[in-house]
Amino acid sequence: MGLKKFISFGLMLLVVMGVVVYSFVGDVYSFSFFGKTIELPIAVWVLFPALLMYVLTILHLMFYGSLGFAKMRKVKNDGETLLQNSKNALLGKMVETEYKTDIFKLPGAVLPLLNVDPKRYADHRVYDDGIQDILDIKRKIDEGEVVDLTPFSLREDNALVIKNYENKIAIDKNYAQIVLRSSKDKELCQKAHLAIASFSSLDEINKYDIKPTRELFNVLVDRVNDKENSLELPDESIVVYARELDFVSRDFIELAKKLKTKLNPDRLMLLFERLAHEFPSEAGEAYLYVMFELQMVDNARDFLENTSEDEYIKFKYLLFLKDSGKTFDTELFI
Repeated sequence: MGLKKFISFGLMLLVVMGVVVYSFVGDVYSFSFFGKTIELPIAVWVLFPALLMYVLTILHLMFYGSLGFAKMRKVKNDGETLLQNSKNALLGKMVETEYKTDIFKLPGAVLPLLNVDPKRYADHRVYDDGIQDILDIKRKIDEGEVVDLTPFSLREDNALVIKNYENKIAIDKNYAQIVLRSSKDKELCQKAHLAIASFSSLDEINKYDIKPTRELFNVLVDRVNDKENSLELPDESIVVYARELDFVSRDFIELAKKLKTKLNPDRLMLLFERLAHEFPSEAGEAYLYVMFELQMVDNARDFLENTSEDEYIKFKYLLFLKDSGKTFDTELFI
């Protein structure tokens, strides 16, 4: 009930009480106090305690109403401050962290962490220990550390759990095998698959039902005839990967550039001859590139003579220059 209603209804109640009492007892009662006699109707004496309680109650309501109004004013001001700080955080501006009401202290302390410039609040602390512990754990995970997330009972598909697994894999690549056996997250499994591709045998890599990526294939190619971490990558596997990864002309040329220093000339030639047969529209330029790099000009001429006039124009021009005794870097033509 509002103060105005209380005053109105309370006053009406006092009047009704006075009329009722006076209608039953209309006598006058005298009271002596320090030699003075006070003579009032009995109805007035009956109403006096109620009137006193009525006045005190009004003063009580006014006092705590003033306190409540001041508190609500602080809440309103803090709400406006939080709104402005939210805008500042999103814009990368400085964020004020002082609030007068408890209800805004915690969200106000967390708000600076949403700043688009995280370095500005790298050392910012939140007064709530539980939240601060979580923030410290998140920071450690973001920095590549491995932490114990068991106390938080997080699901396996939680972003923190996945990032923590990635950190474990980065520190110990053997852990990738555990992830591949237990995790159902496709992106995480692909990263784990990429990790084991950097050191495992081809049989170990292929036993997992994980869709290969360009990055994984590049790792395998880089390991071919590597002095410290060699991998035997059969021609058949290269053909399979090229098909699964939907190689285009540029991909085959990049593959040729990488393999020309890793494979002996005979195997390199046979491999790209097969690729040109398996992927006639996509691998033809790479095959020509290999032939010119190996100075097999006659083979290139035979290949080009069986093509239409508008095919492989750059390589036909290169052949013309070769026949004219000119020397050029083949890569200028691809």
